[in-house]
Amino acid sequence: MFAVLARVVAAHPWRVVVVWAIAVGAIIVFAPNLSDHTTGNQQDFLPSSFESVDAQNIGNEYFPATAGATGTLVVSRTDGGQLSPADQQTALGLATTLQNDKIPGVTTVTAGPQSVAPDDEVVALQVAFDGQPGDPDVDAAVPAVRDAASSALTNTDLTSGLTGNAAILVDSNNAYNDAERIITIATVIVILTTLGILFRSPLIAVLPVIVIAVVFLTVRGLTAWATQIFDFEVSTTLDAILVVVLFGVGTDYTVFLLFRYREHLRDGEERLDALVGATSAVGRVIASSALTVIGAFAALFLARLGSLNSLAPGLIIAVAVMLITALTLIPAVIAIGSKVMFWPVGPGHEPQRSVFAALGRGVAHRPAITAVLIGALLIVLAVFSSGYKATYNTLGEMPSDTPSQVAFDTLAASMPPGDLSPTQVYVKSSGPIPQNELATLTTNLEGVPGVAAVTPPRISGDGTAAVVNVVLDTSPFSTQALDTIDDSLRPVAHSSVPGAVVAVGGQTATLADVRSQLHSDTRHVFPTAVIIVWVILGALLLAVLAPANLLVSVFVTFAATLGALVIVFQHILDYSGIDFSTPIVLYLFVVAIGTDYNILMAERVREEFVAGKAPPDAARIAITRNGQTAAAAGVILGLTFASLTLTGLKNLEELGAGVAIGVILASCVMAPMLVPSLSVLQRGAFWWPTRPAAVRATSDARPARDRSVQNDGPD
Repeated sequence: MFAVLARVVAAHPWRVVVVWAIAVGAIIVFAPNLSDHTTGNQQDFLPSSFESVDAQNIGNEYFPATAGATGTLVVSRTDGGQLSPADQQTALGLATTLQNDKIPGVTTVTAGPQSVAPDDEVVALQVAFDGQPGDPDVDAAVPAVRDAASSALTNTDLTSGLTGNAAILVDSNNAYNDAERIITIATVIVILTTLGILFRSPLIAVLPVIVIAVVFLTVRGLTAWATQIFDFEVSTTLDAILVVVLFGVGTDYTVFLLFRYREHLRDGEERLDALVGATSAVGRVIASSALTVIGAFAALFLARLGSLNSLAPGLIIAVAVMLITALTLIPAVIAIGSKVMFWPVGPGHEPQRSVFAALGRGVAHRPAITAVLIGALLIVLAVFSSGYKATYNTLGEMPSDTPSQVAFDTLAASMPPGDLSPTQVYVKSSGPIPQNELATLTTNLEGVPGVAAVTPPRISGDGTAAVVNVVLDTSPFSTQALDTIDDSLRPVAHSSVPGAVVAVGGQTATLADVRSQLHSDTRHVFPTAVIIVWVILGALLLAVLAPANLLVSVFVTFAATLGALVIVFQHILDYSGIDFSTPIVLYLFVVAIGTDYNILMAERVREEFVAGKAPPDAARIAITRNGQTAAAAGVILGLTFASLTLTGLKNLEELGAGVAIGVILASCVMAPMLVPSLSVLQRGAFWWPTRPAAVRATSDARPARDRSVQNDGPD
């Protein structure tokens, strides 16, 4: 199949490019805007059965004026000192000023005696918005409130800052937009530099950047259509992840093809014959790699947490389109530019000595030592993964100079941090709620450890619903706050008003529900991804033990990668924890993308084994021929993901560092050393039930050339 497709593409390259141009142009012109279907509101991603969602629904029905997005406008002196009585009056009067401004999207701006901090250094005004965080009107109102407050405080010694869920989401979206630009620039520089060094050809350096940029626009359009057709929203992190996935995976596939193409040219084949042969041989590897990645990402559909399962369509579309690109558009472009593809130095000649030739000999002669040393290194790193601590502090993960973070820090220095986002306890009954039961509820909530203050109940017009605001004494994003909700506050609230529906909501309660669902999703996604990848590897390698070896190797690599993250971020950089979504996303990336290099190496070992080579010779030739390919592609992908560390967003920094470590371990350690050493140690059993004599007659694998054994040159 791949040989037929390769011949068609090589024979009609211009037609392939024209078809691509028409398809991409139509998608770019007619597809909706993906940004219109993007949200960072965690509550949008929770299943409707969760308590925080029930609480939000009660609030929307009975207390619509205060159930929407909220904000805290923090007023302080520019010199950081205490507010004088005149300063306090000015700050409190700001509420009236802003209320009279009738800012679109703002319901109320209120202040009272409780707005002044006990140390007289801060005044906190409460802002209620008309809608939920992320709604267009609310997003537009956030900068409007900030600008209006700054204007009102002109010519005073006071300054203001807006924080709260509405402002945090706006700042988060802005941070991710900035991050996407940084990632794109850094990724392009990485690809241009590394490919230029590897192939010493400006055309090859530029080729993936142009092609993948076109694919990125195509994928965004197709994903936007999917969100529209199937009515779902995607996370604000998707765009940044798509950039690195497409450029990383796309460059991987391009490098796989170019190295094999150059190998054929060095063997004296004509340009188009070499392209057809390379595409035929690598097409099987690329297709298997892509299907493995798609299968692993498909496991995300089992997650009930929307921030995870909404990533699946975009990532699957991205890899599927990149697969089609690697098998059609990239070979077509190579065919068109075949005469100058390796200009100015040409494909060159295989050197008589190389690092990977020496590595191949070492692994073939000492497979046990190789396996033990690598296994020991990975196990030591994996031990540290047990120290992983999750953090749900989405505000703290943004750059320290983010406006909402600065305002929160100012607030937390003078008032309970929980003032940023109070927890709501809603009560709903079939009839009027007795006052004594509400009094009992309030008293019981005041006695909960971790609660700083409880406001008097507000009762709905018909008397059948009430809400009590609870201020915690820790940050609403902290693990302690989430534990307070789950372990103490919810049980007390539920038992305080018998016969009524009690639902605890608010931002902290939402994060507590996210944590609960994430634990459940992890138990489903992890094993499903393993099973899917195992089936695909078994179909590719036509063996039972080989796929098991690859999967165990990749799983150990994941554990070692997570352990390395714990060492770097929790022990060296002293982070309080690592973002809660990092392990599950990291797992999928390491299992899926990390398997690419194992597939590349295992398939070449199998090719040589099927051709009749003894296991040590098969491993040596595979490392000699494909070791540089795997290492080069992995380093490029690792550096691409490492660009996430430049964004200033801690969750992206952790994900980028993690994938970079995992990919480099997979491509530079696992694929060229551990996998071949295991194949030598297990000999024919590694490939059972495949046997060279039985398969040689029917295998379509291209026989290994004798000169590869003699020269031991790299790809």
